[in-house]
Amino acid sequence: MSFKKQKNEIAAICKTLLEEGKAAVILGFTCGENNGTAIPFFMRNAEDVNRMEWNDTCTPNIAKYLLEKKDGAAIIAKPCDARAIVMYMAENQINRDNIYIIGAECQGMKSKDGSPAPGCKECRIKTPPIYDVLVKNELIMEREADSSPVSENREADLEEKLERFQNEIKKCILCYSCRQACYGCYCETCFMDRSLPNWLPAQLDTGSKMMYHLGRAMHLAGRCVECGACERVCPSGVDIRYLIREITGFCEELYGYQAGLSPDDAPALLSFNQGDREVGFIGEGSEGHDACCSSEK
Repeated sequence: MSFKKQKNEIAAICKTLLEEGKAAVILGFTCGENNGTAIPFFMRNAEDVNRMEWNDTCTPNIAKYLLEKKDGAAIIAKPCDARAIVMYMAENQINRDNIYIIGAECQGMKSKDGSPAPGCKECRIKTPPIYDVLVKNELIMEREADSSPVSENREADLEEKLERFQNEIKKCILCYSCRQACYGCYCETCFMDRSLPNWLPAQLDTGSKMMYHLGRAMHLAGRCVECGACERVCPSGVDIRYLIREITGFCEELYGYQAGLSPDDAPALLSFNQGDREVGFIGEGSEGHDACCSSEK
């Protein structure tokens, strides 16, 4: 199997980095004790590499750990991990010179039931966009993405969209697991945890859940790397990721921008061009300054 070949090559690279002192710690995966799926793992010496795992259960996006291990760290990066690293670079959260990236081509990860893991079904990026060394996968061309990141619900009427949103919101228990797993949610104090103003009411009603999910979706506009971590960790099976996919699709259609593909490209919402299209929340939008409630790149 190609995963096994990749594992052997990755292990050799990790041992060399640690033995030669080129990395103080390597972020990777090991086999979990409870359900056999891979979990994040920090390798600090050559012996640790013997416990390293690389298979189709290595679903977690581990790039977020780089925010704690900014210097002298190496990371085994799938395409979604590498895209997250690119975004951290764009947002001045890490210094590329201090990170060694072992890029691993990905044929797609799987859920416990053998189906494609959240994010993998729609993924079109099979090779990490940034790396120091690339470990190829011989099966990479055998699996194509099933759809684009643009939501299939784009043509649904407002009532249908509202009903779908409300049905998903009902499942939410506001545990914030999606926030904790998301590479893009790294604020020291989340807007939901602030006391001035107090965004979190005493009673966790539907309005609170809507505010949280809509607020998080807007914060990820033009930043989501489509790793599916939020959907994967949700204990209630909430599929709010479709909202973020919708916004991702808008950014790609309007501005030709995909998050995390090039460290030289400024994020869509951090750049401005006088000729950018303006799209209103009401109506079809316009090319000029007449669009109601317009948003600009």
